[in-house]
Amino acid sequence: MLKLKSKQFALLLGDAGVAALALFLALFFRFFDVPEQERVTIHFNLFLPLFFLAVAFYYSFDFYDFSSFQSKLKQFSRLINIHVFVGVLGLAYFYLFAGYVGGLTPKTVLVLYTGAHIALAVIWRIFIAPLFLKPGGRAKTLLIAEGDEYEELKRTVNGHTFYPFYFTSHLRVTEEDLKSEEGSLSVLRHILEENNINQVVIDIRDPKVTLLLPYLYNLASQRKVHVFDAGLVYQDVLKKMPMRGIGHFWFFESVHLNIQMYEAIKRVVDVVLALPWIVLWALLHPFVYLAIKLDSKGDVFIEQERFGFGGKVVKLYKYRTMTFSDRGKWLKDKDNKNRVTRVGYWLRKSRIDELPQLLAIIQGDLSFIGPRPDIVALGGQLSAQIPYYMMRYTVRPGLSGWAQVNQELPPQSLEETKIRLQYDLYYVKNRSLFLDLVIMFKTVKVLVLRTGM
Repeated sequence: MLKLKSKQFALLLGDAGVAALALFLALFFRFFDVPEQERVTIHFNLFLPLFFLAVAFYYSFDFYDFSSFQSKLKQFSRLINIHVFVGVLGLAYFYLFAGYVGGLTPKTVLVLYTGAHIALAVIWRIFIAPLFLKPGGRAKTLLIAEGDEYEELKRTVNGHTFYPFYFTSHLRVTEEDLKSEEGSLSVLRHILEENNINQVVIDIRDPKVTLLLPYLYNLASQRKVHVFDAGLVYQDVLKKMPMRGIGHFWFFESVHLNIQMYEAIKRVVDVVLALPWIVLWALLHPFVYLAIKLDSKGDVFIEQERFGFGGKVVKLYKYRTMTFSDRGKWLKDKDNKNRVTRVGYWLRKSRIDELPQLLAIIQGDLSFIGPRPDIVALGGQLSAQIPYYMMRYTVRPGLSGWAQVNQELPPQSLEETKIRLQYDLYYVKNRSLFLDLVIMFKTVKVLVLRTGM
């Protein structure tokens, strides 16, 4: 049986083989002969960065994440988006840097390569890989947890065959079970024995399962059963934090505040990346200014007070995209007469409305990557209604974050905000330069697909 990591590696090898074959076919149809070794080597060196770029986009588009189900039509559309975008970037790359590797600018080969890569990637990813990576046996697993979050975990795992395990049984310990220790233990023994289960995923923070832990500990120590924390499995599968486990204990156990090296490197990266974007902003500003003025009455910029690092209130500036300045109401609110303007719609889709916030990045009030800062009025309401909400501000907020690349639209209700908080707290616990890089690539995906508002 191929484990999940092995399947991901097999997909990567297949993607590499597809890229190599696409390059070989491009050279063959460009010169109408079998390419010589020297020609292959030169072009291989030229096209290798484009392959790594495509893999990065594959990762950001969830092509290596088996927890994300994609229909064949969605895969087909995204494969075209990725390779056309990589092809466009390839043109710029060849003109700017190819002179250092072989002195070539193979525009025709690039077009042929892009076309061949799309065709072969569709065949491999949509038709061959699902057959090649068909799962063998999946480990029978017992889930001992309750609540909507763990119901979501069960649906996700059981609904996708790429996972190396599935939940055959689900035990929910009730208050009645607490009155009879032997009763709950007998049910547990029966489930394990009758179903031949050797894996248990249990919510160890639920006080109602305390009576079961010594029995499971004995089985685990004898290597008869593998026991896993349901909270960690939930994070691994769904890439967000289960709110049932959030509390003061979780904060002291999971939130690392003293990571000075990471913060210092991230600050340098923010400033270096902000400078060229400020140049782009300067070039775009006259056109954006004119478009906003012609479209609707009002100021070009809006000033907002938002929560920043540590809950400190900071002032941020954006291009106005609504009929008047947003004061923290959700668009779905019945009494909210504020509406997105025609120009504002496209400014939001392209994220151009965020460009003035580059000033806040230079000042250190914002980062490129981090939880999105709330308008003070709305943030105050949310912190009063959602426990531990302000934990998301234990890191510097950003223009894009883990929640923004996992939720298609900004939250417009309390329940959607709770989901956003789950993603934000996952980032707070797991933040790293690698995760920041993943978010950057996934943000490009959002921009390419023009999702979000």
